[in-house]
Amino acid sequence: MGSRPGGRTMRTDALAGLRVIELGAFWAGPYCARMLADLGAEVIKVEAVRRPDMVRFGLYPDADPGEVPWERGAHYQKFSRNKKSCVIDISQPRGHELFLRLLAISDVFLENNTPRVRLNLGLDDDTVRKANPKLITLSMPGFGLDGPYRDYLAYGITIEGFVGLTSVTGYPDDPEPIRSAVPYGDPVAGMYGVIAILAALRRVRAGGDPGFIELAQNETLATLMPDIFLQAQATGVSPTPTGNQTPDVALQQAFVASDGEWVAITVPEPAGLPALASVVGGPAANVDELRAATAAWCAARPAAVAADALQGAGIGAAPVLSPRQLMEHEQVNAMGIYEPVSHPLYRDFRYSRMPLRFPGAHTEGDRHAPLFGEHNDYVFRDLLGLTEPEIAELHALNITSTQPELL
Repeated sequence: MGSRPGGRTMRTDALAGLRVIELGAFWAGPYCARMLADLGAEVIKVEAVRRPDMVRFGLYPDADPGEVPWERGAHYQKFSRNKKSCVIDISQPRGHELFLRLLAISDVFLENNTPRVRLNLGLDDDTVRKANPKLITLSMPGFGLDGPYRDYLAYGITIEGFVGLTSVTGYPDDPEPIRSAVPYGDPVAGMYGVIAILAALRRVRAGGDPGFIELAQNETLATLMPDIFLQAQATGVSPTPTGNQTPDVALQQAFVASDGEWVAITVPEPAGLPALASVVGGPAANVDELRAATAAWCAARPAAVAADALQGAGIGAAPVLSPRQLMEHEQVNAMGIYEPVSHPLYRDFRYSRMPLRFPGAHTEGDRHAPLFGEHNDYVFRDLLGLTEPEIAELHALNITSTQPELL
């Protein structure tokens, strides 16, 4: 399969030949690794019999966990596509040995655990470097490797709260901090991780030392909010929630339309207000009156019609779509953003593609997120050279399995 006419590419071979070992969980680390897999790297996701990635569970298709719930979690399916799965209990001596042997024949090792987890597993910097001096190691702890918070657990709302994002979300008359609908700290850290690994690859291929990369999730999210930090420094007063309106935008709001849907409108500069006034019939000189006129105008027509008319007048506007509406929208279908990915245990579901175009590059369809331990034999036999009796012994010792042991 190749690129759709006018559409986006599927999985590409840009990073073919690169082997990545992922010891990740939840979102940040797995998302980083998945983007590398989308770009053609061989990504081997390592889990333990008693420590599966917990996003394998929950958000089930049709709200049905089925007989093997660990293979049906939507979050896992989305962020582990194009990977291989190997189950190794690194806490056992034999598992630890095999994991280091796997690192020895790999190019990248990434993990997003708290520092104590990696150290408790015997994967300190010296041990990893001894296993493979040329290995690029990326550690993605929530709060960094030093300081009093280094071992704090990091989840979406905790990271957002810590860096100040939730202090400016919501509305002025509601004192409760409101989380973002998407925990941005995770994907932002994942994308920074890809940048870091690609930079390290360039350095290694130029003969440099791969080094050890620390990427703290709280730090990555903080880099995306320069305006609120600069305002706090310049004025001595921290910004507060403003709803949809922002101080440096002439008018910005969502308005309800006649069909019950919403239209999001942004007029960035005061110079754009006359154009909006010419469409909705309000006074350009009075923003409050123009806002009221815009509300009445939107309420008299469907959201899509209103957005088209405003765009025709050079005004930034778009209908506010639900996820279902987005996936069925003509623009999204024209771009080929969502395509079905087959799965051996349930029906096909559509997932978004890597949002990059590589004209002329070899591409192929996405693979489903791997089943638990689906590639055990490939790793143990083909990569590490174990015999069938040795692999059977790993199963007997509970070092590996094709089914998690849920405590």
